[in-house]
Amino acid sequence: MRTLVGLSTSGWTEKARWALDHHRVAYRYQDYLPLLQERWLRKQVAPGEKPSVPLLVEPPHPAAHGSFAIAKRAEAVGQGSPLFPAAHLDAITAWNSTSEEVLDAARAYAMPRMLASSRVQAEMLPRFVPGWLRPVFAPSARMIMRFVVKKHQVTDGNPEAIEAAVAPAYEKLRAALGGRTYLLDTGFTYADVTAAVMLVLLGPPADRHQPMGPNTREVWTHPGLTARFPDLLAWRDALYDKHRRT
Repeated sequence: MRTLVGLSTSGWTEKARWALDHHRVAYRYQDYLPLLQERWLRKQVAPGEKPSVPLLVEPPHPAAHGSFAIAKRAEAVGQGSPLFPAAHLDAITAWNSTSEEVLDAARAYAMPRMLASSRVQAEMLPRFVPGWLRPVFAPSARMIMRFVVKKHQVTDGNPEAIEAAVAPAYEKLRAALGGRTYLLDTGFTYADVTAAVMLVLLGPPADRHQPMGPNTREVWTHPGLTARFPDLLAWRDALYDKHRRT
């Protein structure tokens, strides 16, 4: 059985899950435990690669590392309409690069806010921890978050600086869409997936698509960007409702 190892609140993991679900690829999902599983993760990636999730483990085949590689793997083994039409591969790759940069900025915005909130830390604990014990174990979640911040060299995301860094990418998306449903003339592709996921700073998708606690949802939401791009938020939500199979 294929196993997707990831972080439930990660945009990178969400892109991988969306592609797998779109192509109806059967898999088991496993939440990655940073710090505790780091040694295991290093053994799964190729020498010289930075160990990170998402990771698709499917013995005896080599693991697929990263959301883009996992989405391509889903296309190769799954079914349904293509997410990577050959004629638009360059455009899709370019939109994915933009999405990666924005997600890096989103992580820089959210992580310091997570570290400052004991309520978020309680929400981020594994599901098997009962509600009454979550406040007790919140410091463990904070320790893991600090490890993630150090591993990815996350800098303190000043809200004004984050808005200045991200707004041009959102403006570019607005112009490219021009009121259309999809970015490319072939219909729904991975360009739409990767662009939709990078809009997390406008507020994460609805719980029916990506469940998370209310405090966690709040730390990912940038009020300034949300006010500037309501049309992109509406586009993202409509795209999720139409295409996000789970």
